Amino acid sequence: MTIFLNCIKRVFQKGWSLLFIFVIPIILIVFLIVVKSQEVQYKIGIIDEDNTLFTQDFIEQLEGQYKIINLTSNDDIKSKVINSELDGGLLFQQGFTESLLDGEDVSVLIYDIAGTDIFGPVKVYVSSYVSSAKKIASASGGDEKTFYQGMDYYKNSAFNVTYESSLNYAGSERDVSNAVKSLGFIASGMIFLMTFSTSLILQDKLSGVYDRIAVTPISRFSYLLQNMLACFVIAAIQSVLLLSIIASIVDFPFGQTFEQKQEVLLVCLAFSLVCVALGIAISRFSNTRLMAGSLSTLIYFPMLMLGGCFWPREIMPKFAQQIGDFFPTTWFLQAGKDVIAGKGIAAASQQLIYLLCFAALLIFVSFIVRNEKVRT
Repeated sequence: MTIFLNCIKRVFQKGWSLLFIFVIPIILIVFLIVVKSQEVQYKIGIIDEDNTLFTQDFIEQLEGQYKIINLTSNDDIKSKVINSELDGGLLFQQGFTESLLDGEDVSVLIYDIAGTDIFGPVKVYVSSYVSSAKKIASASGGDEKTFYQGMDYYKNSAFNVTYESSLNYAGSERDVSNAVKSLGFIASGMIFLMTFSTSLILQDKLSGVYDRIAVTPISRFSYLLQNMLACFVIAAIQSVLLLSIIASIVDFPFGQTFEQKQEVLLVCLAFSLVCVALGIAISRFSNTRLMAGSLSTLIYFPMLMLGGCFWPREIMPKFAQQIGDFFPTTWFLQAGKDVIAGKGIAAASQQLIYLLCFAALLIFVSFIVRNEKVRT
């Protein structure tokens, strides 16, 4: 196990390697969560054709949370949304309140960009408010005075409504989304291990250590295996520390139970095995540092970008999403999302199989390839 221990020692002796493996991912994730925790100020255009006490009061409630732009029926609210002048728009049609009191199924017309969920929080708030108003209108029997008294009680939090997701999420959807984004930055830190595992083996090849192994009792198979195991152990330490430190810094646990946290760690370990296998494979096919650096850049940047580590895959073109479906980062984030959402490790079994099979293929190719000598 001499090579195994020496490999670990060589990685931890480099201060810049510790910076990229541990420090930078933590800084990026904490920054992400802090930014995401800030309240989004939506710019909403509203056309009030009904102009009743209910609609006016509803608009006042919205003004307390969002930036409201009052429009008229002559304004083209659709164009303003399409041209990004507004994040979204609301239209209260004439007779809205009257129909509400009559017990009819009314709704606010909402304008937003199709295919995105940017305006989602506003739509949820509007839907919840109107739904509550419908129930109060029904309970009031259509009496306007009783209805407005009920709305006053509602606004003063006399009515407490609890919503539970049918998906049995471990946390809110926002928590799950933030956790998945955080895993994307953790993946960035793991992929840096690919560079380190590559550089260690390549350094030995350039210095002649790799060639001299042929005349020692240690086989090249054992040499590669010990290097791979050392990098995997470092990746496991990295995963445990990142998940623990980030959760303690921002009070943001990756899972609500100990079992869920173990499942997240298992997913991280499966992905780290892929990263280590990639690093070993690159080192086997590279004879210079320039070649290794070029191959690493060519591989890990598309993996991070198209896999959804830097931004949601939903905002990418369809063809880019289809390409990303074949990347291990995509499988990793999907598996992480499933376990953090409380669906269990079984829901992520398909993605885990993809990751393990991909790693096994890379390891197989790395161990059977026969390289020529680097030093002459």
